[in-house]
Amino acid sequence: MSLKPNLFNSPEQFTAPPQSEPANAHALRLEGADAAASRATTYSIAAGDTFNGTLTTSGDADWVRVTLQPGTYVVTLDGRGTADPLSDPFLRVMDAGGAQIAYDDDGGQGYNSRVVLNVTAPGTYYLEAGSYSGSYSGAYSLEIEKQAGSGMLSMDEIAKQLTDGFWETQGGARRAFDVEQGGTLNVDLSGLTNGGLALAKMALAAWESVLGITFDSDPEAGDPIHITFDDNASGAYSTSEVFGNQISSSFVNVGRDWLTTYGSGYNTYSYQTYIHEIGHALGLGHAGNYNGSATYGIDNSYLNDSWQASVMSYFSQTDNTAVNASLAFVASAMMADILAMQDLYGATTIRTGNNTYGELTNAGPSYEVIATLLRDSSRRDDITFTIFDQGGVDRLDMRMDSNDQRINLTPGAISSAYGLIGNISIVEGTMIEELLTGSGNDYVLSNSASNMIRGGAGSDTIYGFSGNDTLFGDQGADRLIGGAGNDVYFLDQSDIVSEAVDGGIDTVYSIMGYRLGAELENLNLSRGVARSGVGNQLDNNVIGNNAINVLQGLGGADTLFGSGGNDTLFGGNGDDWLNGGNGRDLLSGGAGNDIYSTDGQDVISEAAGGGTDTVRATTTLALAANVENLVMVGTGVQHGFGNALSNVLRGNAAANFLSGNDGSDTLTGGGGSDNFVFRSGGDIITDFADDVDTIRIDDAAWGGGARSVAQLLADATVVGGSIVFDFGNGNLLTVNGLTNVAALQNDLIVI
Repeated sequence: MSLKPNLFNSPEQFTAPPQSEPANAHALRLEGADAAASRATTYSIAAGDTFNGTLTTSGDADWVRVTLQPGTYVVTLDGRGTADPLSDPFLRVMDAGGAQIAYDDDGGQGYNSRVVLNVTAPGTYYLEAGSYSGSYSGAYSLEIEKQAGSGMLSMDEIAKQLTDGFWETQGGARRAFDVEQGGTLNVDLSGLTNGGLALAKMALAAWESVLGITFDSDPEAGDPIHITFDDNASGAYSTSEVFGNQISSSFVNVGRDWLTTYGSGYNTYSYQTYIHEIGHALGLGHAGNYNGSATYGIDNSYLNDSWQASVMSYFSQTDNTAVNASLAFVASAMMADILAMQDLYGATTIRTGNNTYGELTNAGPSYEVIATLLRDSSRRDDITFTIFDQGGVDRLDMRMDSNDQRINLTPGAISSAYGLIGNISIVEGTMIEELLTGSGNDYVLSNSASNMIRGGAGSDTIYGFSGNDTLFGDQGADRLIGGAGNDVYFLDQSDIVSEAVDGGIDTVYSIMGYRLGAELENLNLSRGVARSGVGNQLDNNVIGNNAINVLQGLGGADTLFGSGGNDTLFGGNGDDWLNGGNGRDLLSGGAGNDIYSTDGQDVISEAAGGGTDTVRATTTLALAANVENLVMVGTGVQHGFGNALSNVLRGNAAANFLSGNDGSDTLTGGGGSDNFVFRSGGDIITDFADDVDTIRIDDAAWGGGARSVAQLLADATVVGGSIVFDFGNGNLLTVNGLTNVAALQNDLIVI
């Protein structure tokens, strides 16, 4: 692509403001013997120095050597004194080999000369003091000064150059139309032929998409026209009628010859030119203090002056040697342009809903043009653009790109895609929440929002940062780093997840068997294929699928859920909760005080000394060996049976049947008409309801043989606030909350 940066060819002539003497001049050097006009010169100065000399005759020229470090320097050549000053200085700058790299005539005050020299690497240069056409003689002063802060500018600083800096150096001031947010500017497009008309309309739409101002190409009769377009004259330029700081009208011309030379598509320099010239019409100056033509390294006053930052720059991405970016035409207002327009016309409140950018879009016609180009593999690498959005949950869609993408969703960041470097920007203040990458090996940095990022095919690296992010590796061997926040990962067989300490409560969904890495809390096995899921030393939640799963909690207080299938669940160390779900599951809590949830089909296995364990059952259940407690959580009638340990049995709201069997058991019926069975040991009934509940006493409690209710009541005494039955041999039954023994005569049954 051949680019020519003469975008602003205004017929207006400006006079630069006077240049003041530098405040930090280092030394004054004086010419003695005549300086040679070649590299053989014996005179040298340093940055900050001034060299005073004299051209003794017409045709004379003096060279002065200077060694410079990277930075931006201002070189001035002025006539000196009042007796015999050099009347029309002509300044040239040569490189170390003596080849000319810059020159100026009349760029300073009056007829004096001024060059802005951008140095990107240390080197030696030669400054030539001469006169216009070699026609003059006289005394001169040659000065070189390094500009403070002349490296990379922020986008805000470049925006200030667009709104103020350029106009001030041209003897003017910032300017804008007097229109409020949501207002309208009338445009006259009648002077354009078809090719220019299409480009002008879309360029206006591109500015509408960031301005919050509407352009009306069909105003009412008699309404003022703010911007008039034509393509009759050769070249491209814009002029404005300005009163104070207010633009009353502007004129834009992009000649038909321009379109013939540079194309008429939206992926061309012609479309970029329309965006540029409309920028002038609205009040933007150039990104540097140049007008008509410029050379990078000479005319730029900061390093990152290029199309990547502003459509108002004269320098393509490859003209600029300090910015790593690929050559591409500008298809939107860029970051500095948007910030500048917000300074001139106020903050906008547009596109606050959920918008999509990239290959698919709902963000308006100019972004649709970009989307169309991105979907076209023959044209997608022609353009660069900036995303501007102000709210909602927004998405960047780049799924059709097979190149290795380098995406940074941070507001103010610049990304690389479609085989280009530095071609997609997100302006400061714009938050993109969702990203769909392509099929290459992508590298993604998210932002502070809760992002959803899909890696697509390829081996991707995705960083989630501070939000509650959802990261999909998709195909390929991906690496996912969630950062802070409660993150969710969706993995296939080759993906790796990394989490830092205190990185939130994170969840992994895996279509393969998976073992949680360090600092990951939760695991879900996706798809109905037999899988294994293993936790770590944290408190994990591990959930299986509908197939046959093997789930292990390892350390920590884990929660294991088998879902469907005949699963095997191992809690490991810690106080674990095991739920097999549907199917006939094997549940083993291991060490710790474990909880089992069961539908009654499961096998519960506990070792001796494995903590105090609890079963929550939805149906009738007999406690397995080495399990202490039973809680009935179904809604219907349930029977619960203890074991040889001292159990705690708790019923539900229905009519339950509770039998502690051996040991000193504690029985709580809950609601309903419950039956309590006493066989031996020292059992306690905590919530007996007289004439509602029933106590069934096994005659084995006294060695067998029939006994009447009266005989049973004779074994009962009141102790504190409870009735205690003593059947001998250490067999005691305590009924809490009752003190009237006779009240039980209708509630006892011998079995």
